Amino acid sequence: MPNFKIFQDNPDYARIKIYGSNNVAFNTDTSGNLAITSTGLAITAPANGLTVTAPASGLSITPPTGGLSITPPTNGLTITSTGLSITAPANGLTVTAPASGLSITPPTGGLSITPPTNGLTITSTGLSITAPANGLTVTAPASGLSITPPTGGLTITSTGLSITAPAGGLSITPPTNGLLITGTLANTLATTDVSATRASVTNTAGSPDTTYTVLGVATWTFGVVNNSLDANAQALVKLQLSPDGINWIDEVSNTTINQNSMATFVATTFLKYARLYYAAVNAASAVTLNIFFQGQTS
Repeated sequence: MPNFKIFQDNPDYARIKIYGSNNVAFNTDTSGNLAITSTGLAITAPANGLTVTAPASGLSITPPTGGLSITPPTNGLTITSTGLSITAPANGLTVTAPASGLSITPPTGGLSITPPTNGLTITSTGLSITAPANGLTVTAPASGLSITPPTGGLTITSTGLSITAPAGGLSITPPTNGLLITGTLANTLATTDVSATRASVTNTAGSPDTTYTVLGVATWTFGVVNNSLDANAQALVKLQLSPDGINWIDEVSNTTINQNSMATFVATTFLKYARLYYAAVNAASAVTLNIFFQGQTS
């Protein structure tokens, strides 16, 4: 090719190459797509805001080892995606909201945030989480979930909120002005139902039965049935309470229970421990007692 020998001998020179300010060519992948590799990447949004629209296959951002810092412009940062995946670096992910607050509106299919090993920290003077129509699910790690609201309080608006606490328990520290939960609060009713049989009781001096810790039981009752075979077998039963399991006081004095009869024992005084104290009226007439302890948390 006359006058174009340089291209004839080196066809590669005919391609357009783009260089940055440091006279280094832009990096591309094997398909020719532009690849940005940086140990410290800074993106400064224009005054009218920055909009990142992910493709249908989703947007994946893997931060460098030193972490990724995104500072939104004055009027906010908008990220639109049908599938957004953020993988936090080993040293954790920190999201610092602007003074006007941080608003996260999840897509229709829901938002899933998996914290790194050392936890997820969100610092904000006003945090607002609006759950999607199908509800918001927060699954805490095995080490437990701790929510410390900002000074102005924490607002969670949801038509269906599900919180599954880890085995180590759930800790919520309310702000100075208190914690307000508005809505219908549903919990699982916990019940206690214990029964035992005390057969051939002939001791007229009496002896204590099993001690129960009733501190966490909202409502409870002892039921005692005299199931003796002897028609003359009578029992004396009383209810005792204690604050420490050592010192006991009679809450209900001795009650006589005849054969095939039943009596119930309910406390009017609130103490941590409760038990029954029973005896036979006549040592010659052995007594058999069926004792029931039943209660519920609410």
